[in-house]
Amino acid sequence: MNIKLVGLIVIMYSAFMSGAWAQAKSSADTAAPAVIAVKFYADWCSSCKAMATTYKEFQAKFDTQPVLHVVLDHTREYDRQQSAYLATSLGLSKVWGKYANKTGFILLIDGKTREIITTLTKDHTLKEMGVALQQAVDKASSSL
Repeated sequence: MNIKLVGLIVIMYSAFMSGAWAQAKSSADTAAPAVIAVKFYADWCSSCKAMATTYKEFQAKFDTQPVLHVVLDHTREYDRQQSAYLATSLGLSKVWGKYANKTGFILLIDGKTREIITTLTKDHTLKEMGVALQQAVDKASSSL
């Protein structure tokens, strides 16, 4: 075997292993989210469009909170199916079953119990969303 090829294989293997180790280490260091923010969305939804900017600001401003942001997309049949799979894999089957045909809102869900804490809509300001999120995190954290 060509010495250059062997060297390249060794370098690639080393890079892969160090990357895999770093990923495993960072995964182990990451705690489960206190809150899951589930956005029920569709491209055609006027409420979704109305809250888009505020929600982006919300995510950016409160990015240090222990929150998993999830979008369940209802735009097309394929999107709905993928969203159903995602909801099921996150243990949110009950939530999906209840809200699968609705859009234009965000549910803040306890990361451990999977119970709905509160609902956010286009009528909430960024400040109100932040207060609701902090209350949800506090409530979810107290149930640990």
